Amino acid sequence: MGNGDVLAFLGLMGTLGSLIYFTFSMARRKQQNAMQKHLLDKFSSTHDFTEFVQSPAGQKYVASFSDAVTKPHASIMSSLRIGIVVLFVGLAFFLIPVTPDDHHAPYVLHGIGTLVSMLGAGFLVSAIAAYAIAKRLKSEQAD
Repeated sequence: MGNGDVLAFLGLMGTLGSLIYFTFSMARRKQQNAMQKHLLDKFSSTHDFTEFVQSPAGQKYVASFSDAVTKPHASIMSSLRIGIVVLFVGLAFFLIPVTPDDHHAPYVLHGIGTLVSMLGAGFLVSAIAAYAIAKRLKSEQAD
């Protein structure tokens, strides 16, 4: 097994791992949203909901929303991690050596590499933008 085969295998495994991660992440988010909607549908009146929010379990439930809104560091760090990994997986496609008798392989590999690299760069730009917005909002709240 040559270096090209190893790089191709690692690139493929990285891409498959990313796809599996994104699929499970989306499914988990969808399940959480459905569970939250189902929980809110259980309340028959505003009074019931108010009592729930004032209970320890309700306060913990509401705090989970406020943590996501007021503490964006976790989502920014997640975007940075994903962006860096995906960017390097995309760049790995450019390092896969191609045999001279396969004329179409460089175009396919470079196309995939460009697509995956741009996806990783998008995550990094998203993380930088989220950081800048969070920093600006924090400074505006301090005023």
